[in-house]
Amino acid sequence: MLTEYAYSEDNALFLQIAGGDEASYTQVFHLYTPRLLPFIYKITRDEHLAREMLQETFLRLWIKREDLLKVERPGSWLFRIAANICLTYLRTQATHHRLQNKVEEKQAANKYSSAVEVLESKEMDRLIQKAVAALPARRQEIYRLSREQGLSHQQIADQLDLSLSTVKNQLGFSIKFIQEYLHNATGLSLAILSALFLR
Repeated sequence: MLTEYAYSEDNALFLQIAGGDEASYTQVFHLYTPRLLPFIYKITRDEHLAREMLQETFLRLWIKREDLLKVERPGSWLFRIAANICLTYLRTQATHHRLQNKVEEKQAANKYSSAVEVLESKEMDRLIQKAVAALPARRQEIYRLSREQGLSHQQIADQLDLSLSTVKNQLGFSIKFIQEYLHNATGLSLAILSALFLR
């Protein structure tokens, strides 16, 4: 009975999200993060990357929230989105030998993917890349080194011959700009984006 209650309560929250309710969205974020983060970490084996994939999963949930009206088990749907995002990211990093091995290990999990989901992922990637491309050259370089190559703040500072505080400040400005760009493109509030787009 408890399971049925939890399932019904979760479904009600997802239905409210489908209607654009941000309070329910925030509630689902806090409810599902403890479940999704370990799941994503098992795929990525990287804590920093797992948190970024978690953020993108919840961004996708908001952008595609109207699809929830057609989904029988929205919780499972959310996990499939997370799996697809992770696998797609690993494929794009396949030029690196270590990540290429991860792609091969995860191909068995490819059943989660579909042509529609891959297309959606490409659209999300394109949206974020458009925001990054609009950054000034130096900020863009720092952001890509951090978020795409996974370098630490100190490694970026050493590579670009910058102070650690400069790297942190420039990355902070870039993230704020990208949040505002996504806000204008998706309608997601800046408050929620700040919670999802962790620094």
